[in-house]
Amino acid sequence: MTPDEAPAWRRLCPLPMDRLAPLPALVDHLDRPQAGRRLAEADAARTPPDDVLAELRSLGVAAVYDPDTATAVHVNALNAALARHSGSLAITLGVNALALLPIYIAGTPQQRDRAGAVLRADGSAAMLLTELEHGSNLARIATRAVPGADGWRLTGEKHLINGGARHDLLVALARVDGGTDLGLFLAERDDSVTALPAWRTLPTAAADISGVRLDDTVAQPIGAPGDGAGVLRLTLALSRGGIGSLASGAASGALAQAVAYARGRDVYGEPIVHLGAIAEHLFRATALDVLVAAAAVKATFLINTLGPAAAHATAVAKYACCLLAEEAVAEGRAVLGSRALVEEFGYAARVRDVLLYGVFDGTSHILLDQLQWRLERFTAGPPQGGDGYRTLAEAYTTGPQPLVQVARLRVRPFAPNPAARAATLAEATGRPAVGALATLLRHLFDLVGRARRSGRWTADQAWRFAGAGVLAEVEALLAAVELTDPRGRVTAGLPGRAGEVDEAALGYALGWRGAVLAARVDELAADLAADGPPGPEPARADDLLAAFAAERAPARAALRRWLTAAPGDRSRPGPAEPPVTAPNGSVDQPAGRSAAGASR
Repeated sequence: MTPDEAPAWRRLCPLPMDRLAPLPALVDHLDRPQAGRRLAEADAARTPPDDVLAELRSLGVAAVYDPDTATAVHVNALNAALARHSGSLAITLGVNALALLPIYIAGTPQQRDRAGAVLRADGSAAMLLTELEHGSNLARIATRAVPGADGWRLTGEKHLINGGARHDLLVALARVDGGTDLGLFLAERDDSVTALPAWRTLPTAAADISGVRLDDTVAQPIGAPGDGAGVLRLTLALSRGGIGSLASGAASGALAQAVAYARGRDVYGEPIVHLGAIAEHLFRATALDVLVAAAAVKATFLINTLGPAAAHATAVAKYACCLLAEEAVAEGRAVLGSRALVEEFGYAARVRDVLLYGVFDGTSHILLDQLQWRLERFTAGPPQGGDGYRTLAEAYTTGPQPLVQVARLRVRPFAPNPAARAATLAEATGRPAVGALATLLRHLFDLVGRARRSGRWTADQAWRFAGAGVLAEVEALLAAVELTDPRGRVTAGLPGRAGEVDEAALGYALGWRGAVLAARVDELAADLAADGPPGPEPARADDLLAAFAAERAPARAALRRWLTAAPGDRSRPGPAEPPVTAPNGSVDQPAGRSAAGASR
């Protein structure tokens, strides 16, 4: 498949869409022009898209979130599909998964049954975490939960709540009985709950982002009353993979609109897609689209088998997917020029909406703090536990598992050393650029070791976060190699070939982003050099750059053929690649090709 036929999340997903009911019906409905018009009208009016929501409910969207039927694969695939069309719609529905995750993790059977009943009756759930005075420091919240004769009672105000004025089930974080412990509590909207005025947000204009006042509201604890911090930590470990999928949908939607515009816009005698500068923006957007989808899909399938033990992959997805999706939308904005900033052309909503995902469920700084902790662990000693590909292959070949079950798994965190994984992939693929990634990681780890010894690591948060950002982006590149390189797929236990456009996009991503990351590691090294004697001589920067640069010319050629091909030829962007022989002796062809077609 190509980007003309399906968005990147769907193309890279190991499972076909027809195995993910009710998603095919939901996606088909969203793809209809009248749905897009109504979503745009809702954004313009800053009112929730109730008509589209009603239609999706009639098609069974509640099953995606119902505790009896929810799976991480269904939730995240829907996130990507929704965000491709509308950020407002995506977060209005997506918050159901976030709010209900504590119930999946620690709720009683009665709480799960009640949540399912509300959803099937066209209700929705909201998560009440944020208080204006305390921002992301949830340990300082003032909302109180006190025990009473008929259960617990909640008192306090929450703000910037998705669904705060409208949603029925309220999952609230509160301080337990005036002490230091935090608890998560399940309440339902009644006369003790006051909807406060909506906030006028820059992104997702049609979403209900408002405040909630709780005044002696009856509630039930989710898990033990003082377990809120632990349950919330597990919740975010799972939900962040979903944010990566929202970012993937945003990137794919932006790419599709930018490509359509470039192919149809003729101001110099031929469509502007033939202009070199415009084509380069589209090459970058296509590469970013694949990187974002790969990291999001990988996180999803690890959640599906490991639950919260996939926290490293979900942190990578939350940080890298959101960052790279913003870049993808910016590349499309450069293609549309001034029209990207005019509401009537539709792209302006994409420019606004993508900004939300980077602060949804934790800002980028919170994620970088988690990633720098993991980066330090990677450098503390030799790689342990192998490259992780047996576990990853199992994840990619496992069908959707009940989210209630996987959310309750307590297994060893899955975070195999990325340098070991890159070395395995370099040997399997034979690509010098992948070997250069392994070298780049070793250089980064050496720098972190020097920074720890000099005291810079402890003293300089900005330096730590810069290193963590490099780690996250390398992880996204490795995920793309696993899902799109023919032999990378064999290593990850995946059958068949990715589409030719995706293979070309990987080459461009390795050539472009690899060089960018090498420069950033060199900058970290130069910054560190003032602290003491230099460490071991790193690999020559020009050798790394040469390995990355070799990927770009063939990738550009293949992407250009796809972008400029006649409509009937866009599924065949370039010369056929040779088939790949899997370890079992079978021959894998690129997706959508027969053996005969591959020999043309």
